[in-house]
Amino acid sequence: MNPVEVTYDGEGQYTAVNTKNGKRVAVDCPMTRGEEFGPDGLLAAGLGACMLISMASFADRHGLDVAGATADVDVSLGGKPQLRISAIDVTVRVPRDFDDADRVRLERAAGTCPIKHSFGSDTEITTHFEFAPV
Repeated sequence: MNPVEVTYDGEGQYTAVNTKNGKRVAVDCPMTRGEEFGPDGLLAAGLGACMLISMASFADRHGLDVAGATADVDVSLGGKPQLRISAIDVTVRVPRDFDDADRVRLERAAGTCPIKHSFGSDTEITTHFEFAPV
């Protein structure tokens, strides 16, 4: 795993740096600035990427082409008195169709993402898959 260092730059702006390769991501608070990724957006990006990585790794090993697949991830905040992520809705779109057996295998592969399994039972995660018609 690549450690990430987050620095407060002042004026509500932060920088997250991958300490292994130096890649940077600008971060801010979506409720006050909303110009950059917010923490919930980074979490959504991580989950979506993880699910696509899991699915694409399986697809590559089995000769299935899922290039161009996308994951739209919507994170809902809720909870009182402590605000938390209460629900996540993921829609995976694959730009081609497969037979039923391959669809099921691809959906299962996406579901093996370790980040998806890191949420507690009080976070509802709903996943939808859309395969392009033949």
